[in-house]
Amino acid sequence: MFNAKKDDRKEPELRRDLHTSPPRGTMARRLQTMLLLTAVVVLSAPPSVLGQKYRRPRREGQQYWKNMASQDLKEAMDVAMNQNWGVAKNVIMFVGDGMGITATTAARIYKGQQRFGRSGEEGYLRWEKFPNSAFIKTYLLDRQVADSAAAATAFFSGVKANYYTIGVDNRVQKNMCFASLDHKNQVSSVIDWAQKEGKHTGLVTTTRVTHATPAALYAHSANRDWECDTSLGLVGHGCKDIARQLAEDEPGRSINVIMGGGRHPMGSTYLPNTDPRSCGRADGRNLTLEWLLHKTARGYTAKYIHDLGGLLDLDIQNTDYVMGLFGDSHMDFEADRKNHAGGQPSLANMTSTAIRLLSKNRKGYFLMVEGGRIDHALHNSEPRRAMDDVLAFEDAVTTALNQVDTRDTLIIVTADHSHVMTINGYPVRGNNILGIADYSETDKLPYTTLMFTNGHGYDYRYDAAQGKVVRADVSTVNTTAYGYTPLAAVPMPEGGETHGGEDVAAFAIGPMSHLLHRTHEQNYLAHVVGMAACMGPHASTCTRPKPDLSHQILRR
Repeated sequence: MFNAKKDDRKEPELRRDLHTSPPRGTMARRLQTMLLLTAVVVLSAPPSVLGQKYRRPRREGQQYWKNMASQDLKEAMDVAMNQNWGVAKNVIMFVGDGMGITATTAARIYKGQQRFGRSGEEGYLRWEKFPNSAFIKTYLLDRQVADSAAAATAFFSGVKANYYTIGVDNRVQKNMCFASLDHKNQVSSVIDWAQKEGKHTGLVTTTRVTHATPAALYAHSANRDWECDTSLGLVGHGCKDIARQLAEDEPGRSINVIMGGGRHPMGSTYLPNTDPRSCGRADGRNLTLEWLLHKTARGYTAKYIHDLGGLLDLDIQNTDYVMGLFGDSHMDFEADRKNHAGGQPSLANMTSTAIRLLSKNRKGYFLMVEGGRIDHALHNSEPRRAMDDVLAFEDAVTTALNQVDTRDTLIIVTADHSHVMTINGYPVRGNNILGIADYSETDKLPYTTLMFTNGHGYDYRYDAAQGKVVRADVSTVNTTAYGYTPLAAVPMPEGGETHGGEDVAAFAIGPMSHLLHRTHEQNYLAHVVGMAACMGPHASTCTRPKPDLSHQILRR
């Protein structure tokens, strides 16, 4: 299979020869050319064309690219001349968990192919058109490659942290329970800063609300896994689990909107916990009920909802606080979500409701929205599920843009870390991003465009007849199906694909978004938020300089 010897001539020369018309009336010559054309298409074209959906793109000419560049230059000049130096009344931080550059590029292509029937490469995700962007370094104090907990601590608190820790500084390492209890070692987050300025606050996620990223907004823990009392163990004895910190402590219990999964750690389900990813409560407490009683005892209107119907029926105007827990553990992947009243809301549904409720505060609000299951799909080595969740994340961003005024609302879209998925080979433009890229000239077998440097998709065996290790022929399976796991170089247990250590991107629009302009440390993001909204460590030092207009040249 795919082992025909390639013509020594380059592909353009081959195609030029194939399109040369034979002499008129020479039927044998015409037939010979047709057979040659068929042979070259089958044998020399990338295997991705064989059995894969291929979208032939336009071959844009010189003027197209010149016009595009001119438009981009105009937009760049407009950005430079019209920077927004105002104070951000509202801030929304969108976090695509695990959404590195590769995942973003793949999702961009996937979007064009799935939603618009295009080749895909020419498109954009919504945030890629934001006027300002930067690269963000993701390393931790003690690791070259980040985990979500310490990364979120950095961009929510403005202080870098150690691996697996939440809301604490350099003096606390993983499992150092007593060190994490020392208030000198704890760091405050942007959600705490916002509350001190009288703003409403909210968090929306597709993971458990006690999971690493949302927990960094309100908790202080030496281990991100201490989500409930049964997870503390001996080493965590004496520390308060993350769920209790959300329900009992500030700033957690003052968060106006809490939406995601996590009924098990919050003690709000009576079904047996058979999910190894989720911990349940042994103390018998229903923290959701306690949260409700705390609010009503103080004269507030609080609601607990557990499905899409409850979210859609929520009386926004007469609700001060809402907790929506839509899964015992994490919420479903977007590809598996049941879109009916008894099912789970989309990330866009939750985002829209959160903005409407938080907007009632005249002083503004801070909202965090996490596409958390992008990360989980990539850990499972399932690119298609990951890209569906990226597009659901994009829908949430679009929903927010349709509801806010970016003249007074700062929106930042970023990721906490990347993954080890790669886009490889030389697939033709428009080739199915989930399909086959090409074949190896070494073992004469095809390989997919998307692959992993580690993961549980490794498929090697020793062939005694050949006396060597061989890999599977991916042309014998449907590489575009949900559940397909591309080939990985290093074998890992199921779900064990790792994070990547390269920089991620941050995109911004709104007041002071131009502060994102080059490569920055990850903790810088929190300080951008603080400076833009005049809160936290920048509450009294956010005086704006007068923009220097001396560079403007007026045409006569």
